[in-house]
Amino acid sequence: MAWLMWAAGATSPALSSDALTHADDSLVLGIFAYRDAAIIQARYQPLADYLDAQLPDIRVTLQALSLTEIETAISHRQIDLLMTNPSHYLQVRSRNSLTGALATQVRFERGEEVSSLGGVVVTLADRRDLVTLRDLEGHRVGIPGKSFLGGYQTQAFEFAQIGMSPERDLDLMELGSHDAVISALQAGQVDAGFVRTGILENLSAEGTIDLARFKVLNRQQLAGFPFAVSTRLYPEWPIIALPQVERGTIQRLSAALFTLTSDHEAARAAGIAGFSPPMDYLPVENLARELRLPPFDQAPHVSWGDIWNQHRPYLVALVGSLLLVMLLLVMLSRRNRKLKQQRSQMRLAASVFSHTHEGIMITSPTGLIIEVNPMFTRLTGYTREEVMGEPASLLSSGEEDDSSMVSLWDTLRDTGEWRGEIDNRHKSGRVFPVRLTISPVYDDHGRLQRYVSLMTDITELKAHQRELEYIAYYDSLTGLPNRVLLADRIHKAMTLSWRHQHHMAVAFIDLDGFKAVNDTHGHDMGDRLLIKLAERMSCSLRESDTLGRLGGDEFVAVLVELISDEACLPVLDRLLDVVSQPVLIDGVQLEVSASLGVAFYPAGEELDADQLLRHADQAMYRAKRQGKNRYACFEPNAVVDSESANHSLLGGHTSSA
Repeated sequence: MAWLMWAAGATSPALSSDALTHADDSLVLGIFAYRDAAIIQARYQPLADYLDAQLPDIRVTLQALSLTEIETAISHRQIDLLMTNPSHYLQVRSRNSLTGALATQVRFERGEEVSSLGGVVVTLADRRDLVTLRDLEGHRVGIPGKSFLGGYQTQAFEFAQIGMSPERDLDLMELGSHDAVISALQAGQVDAGFVRTGILENLSAEGTIDLARFKVLNRQQLAGFPFAVSTRLYPEWPIIALPQVERGTIQRLSAALFTLTSDHEAARAAGIAGFSPPMDYLPVENLARELRLPPFDQAPHVSWGDIWNQHRPYLVALVGSLLLVMLLLVMLSRRNRKLKQQRSQMRLAASVFSHTHEGIMITSPTGLIIEVNPMFTRLTGYTREEVMGEPASLLSSGEEDDSSMVSLWDTLRDTGEWRGEIDNRHKSGRVFPVRLTISPVYDDHGRLQRYVSLMTDITELKAHQRELEYIAYYDSLTGLPNRVLLADRIHKAMTLSWRHQHHMAVAFIDLDGFKAVNDTHGHDMGDRLLIKLAERMSCSLRESDTLGRLGGDEFVAVLVELISDEACLPVLDRLLDVVSQPVLIDGVQLEVSASLGVAFYPAGEELDADQLLRHADQAMYRAKRQGKNRYACFEPNAVVDSESANHSLLGGHTSSA
């Protein structure tokens, strides 16, 4: 996984083999420098530091590179991770056999999360001769480069929709960066410029420009999008792992990216809200195909309509002459051609039937199996001879209810096809999930002849989905619900308590003396202690309650279905007791205690889940001030601890322990 990194103290972004060293426990994150490299380096360095902290056994470093430098770095395996614009991602993916992105960047602008980008066509506000895109014909337009999605390609697509081509109809000047485009526009070197969304607003926030001096052509009014934009919107930048990165490291990176919250210093520095699961980059592919951009830059397809429009007189004469000859040839060869086509189709069908990677089962209208292919045998364990003449229900797992089967047949009858997922039973008795497609086959008179079923084993896909869900919602150390799942549990508990007129309590648990354990015995011993205490506390709760870990030595217990606020007190006593009992690990006796803060719902004021947890946090600090190893209930008029009053606990607070 590793690879050549920048030597310590290097300031130039240019790639040089002399400035690189090899390390087997490091990752290099390359990022496309769409602005000045120093600006991008400073903006995303906290993100690299965050990933470095999340992967303590792997050093993560950052390099802001131009597109040319990125291609050189990839070819020499000098970077392992890459953040770049979506159109460049398509090129990297096609050349490096990538399966997809790890995540998509979500920007945070003006208090809103933004997962899309677009292009801006900008000119000076006093240019009254420039109002529409067509007015730019023949004018000099500055662009950062033709490889920039938001700085050229999105605008080129909009020009294509009105029958114009920037390369043909505009006087383009490539300036290398978005900042250079705006500088050239202000200096009068160009009449207009192309930049990506957010550049104008960022430069204004930095004090570099006055927005009042500029105007945007073809401005789009898009609800919820905080930037001026002239084009359609496309997915934000992806982050990808190159083929040399190990699968285990990719999973850890994904977990780190998805747990990054908008109030973390790394997210604030980069101006992002975090990362989401990979978005659909099909709109970017469609744009690249339309503009014939790499990797879709093959020669354009010439249609019969193009030929007809260009050579109509000659074609009319030629077609008239050939029709007489072709009519005779068609009449003489039709029968032989039909026979030949039928034989070819039969051979092709037989080849597909035998060599496809999907299991195929053909049944009669009554559901009896009349043919299967070799892949069917590999999927189900049944040989062809064992299933011939048997009902298709032979494969049923027995777990589907009658309503599901009725829905299947209703869909098949109404739409002529059924697609979905279903559980089949292997000959060995093992139940496995398949993606199934059932299609009817009719004869020339519309009579049903048979059903063709195509099945694919999706066991590994389901396992991967479960693995990703676990990473997203559970703490990797203790296996308890993490901050995201805990927020959902508290919200649901509050809803049910309000609906059924029950009481509930949220207990914020902070371990006393845990830092001393870490300092004296090391973090590995501390982690093992956390695991043991998490098991004890979970066993002390009722089955309906939830115990989650916020991070560090902070836990939260959600106690539900209480007949009164006081009904939770025995549970709190049990929690204090199990935490304070000594823990023996590798012959070392460890002792800690806990300070608990409790907040109840419903309370005398309207609360959301974050406020309720903040109240419990404030009560916990009061328990610490009262001597620790005890619990304290939230009191609205109590002094609020400054450390717990000014942050969102469910939005990303991290314990200092």
